[in-house]
Amino acid sequence: MVYQALNDYPKTASFSALWISTDERLSDFYTSAWQRGESPMPLLIVRLLLAAFALAILTWSLIENSNPYWLLYLTSWGMLLVAAMMMSGIIVSFAFLCRKPTETSVLPWYVSLYWGIFNVTVTMSATINALYWLLLHNPALQNEMGMRDFWLNIATHAFTSCIVVAELLISRTPIRLGHIYQPLCFGVLYGLFTIIYYIAGGTDINGNEFIYEVLNWQYPKRSSILLISSVAFLIILYFLLWSLALIRDKCSMALVRTHSLPSPELNSLAL
Repeated sequence: MVYQALNDYPKTASFSALWISTDERLSDFYTSAWQRGESPMPLLIVRLLLAAFALAILTWSLIENSNPYWLLYLTSWGMLLVAAMMMSGIIVSFAFLCRKPTETSVLPWYVSLYWGIFNVTVTMSATINALYWLLLHNPALQNEMGMRDFWLNIATHAFTSCIVVAELLISRTPIRLGHIYQPLCFGVLYGLFTIIYYIAGGTDINGNEFIYEVLNWQYPKRSSILLISSVAFLIILYFLLWSLALIRDKCSMALVRTHSLPSPELNSLAL
């Protein structure tokens, strides 16, 4: 009996749990945690509204800060991530609105794409905005801003996180502890970008040899400490978001009693 159980165990379960190609409930990606039934329509409506909000913020930032240095900043990367997450979420919702899902643990490519972007965005958006308010925000400069600049600053460094948190709390998209490497890789990638940009002689819009003054690689020890601390902060934040998703699911099952498409292959194997 033990031998038979071992033979029946999915050979790719460990890898699948770490990757984004399988999940135990396909409906987690197109239904809301606060609805009964499996209709994609409620979450689709929410995603359309959130996507419009995300694209409006992104477009506003591009218009107000139209210069070749826009892509240097982590805030800009974050806005692109939020827009990409919402657009890929809409694709997922539309796909299952147009066709009936089958009971399978293998996710379609567009679901895997959305899940990967979601894993990175929920953590990075919160990390980016938290680091801005902790390290970069200058109240004296804020008092000198006009109303347009003030609200653009709030939109890019606060409302974007609100969009992400709304997607997390309203949807049933799972957060797996084993996926923590995905936002970590993205954060490290940006850190390496700042180093390469500095070595290549890049400057900011004012001619300074750094992108952020607090991350000035002329002072490698200080910058390295900041980068390591940011990675540690990201890990802590990921665990908090994982806990929030767990609470969401527990409340959903207790209060709304949602149902999901089961997967006979991966029950209880997700990290």
